[in-house]
Amino acid sequence: MTWTALLSLLGVHIIGMASPGPDVFLILRLATKSRKHAIAAVAGISTGATIWMTLTVFGFAAVITANPLLMGVIQLVGGCYLIYMGISMAKAGINTLRELRAGAAPALGSEALRSPKATFRQGFFTNMSNPKIVLFLTAVLSQFIPAGASVGTLVLCTLVLIVSQIAFFLFIAIVVSTDAVVKRMVLAGPWIDTVAGAIFLVLGALLVASGAEAAL
Repeated sequence: MTWTALLSLLGVHIIGMASPGPDVFLILRLATKSRKHAIAAVAGISTGATIWMTLTVFGFAAVITANPLLMGVIQLVGGCYLIYMGISMAKAGINTLRELRAGAAPALGSEALRSPKATFRQGFFTNMSNPKIVLFLTAVLSQFIPAGASVGTLVLCTLVLIVSQIAFFLFIAIVVSTDAVVKRMVLAGPWIDTVAGAIFLVLGALLVASGAEAAL
């Protein structure tokens, strides 16, 4: 595998990560409240992504994509989780907006969040709930990894994907959680929760619909 192909793989992967999705919105939502919780979510998301990437790079994900029933079940379960997350976020955002309109002071920092361990699990299950990452990675990897690539090449590709994933999401978490950004976004927090909840609901519903169609 050439360096050009490896850099191209990295570039496409970064573009894919930057596309708005559950992982990005979860990190943005948490980073406006607590850097520690945002980093915990990054750790959870990266753990889930590492599992998907390893399965994909070493070909095990082909078993999932080749079995419509199995893929459908995963999508159904994942979609239901995203819907649950969406409802929780939207309710939290709407309730906070009501409290602010009634004259309450906005909750600052991690006051409105659960423990970092719970946030880690939230990040992990958010990433694992979306098997579409397998389809994306399979399409991308097939363009850059030669057929019959050595184990060393596969390991290198996996490490590049994992390290770039962690670095990219940590960058978002650290930048958004700086004091200057947080101070400007305190009042926007409830709106971020509400919008993120709506996006999770839509993505979850699409996954459920796709999973039901595949399973049937």
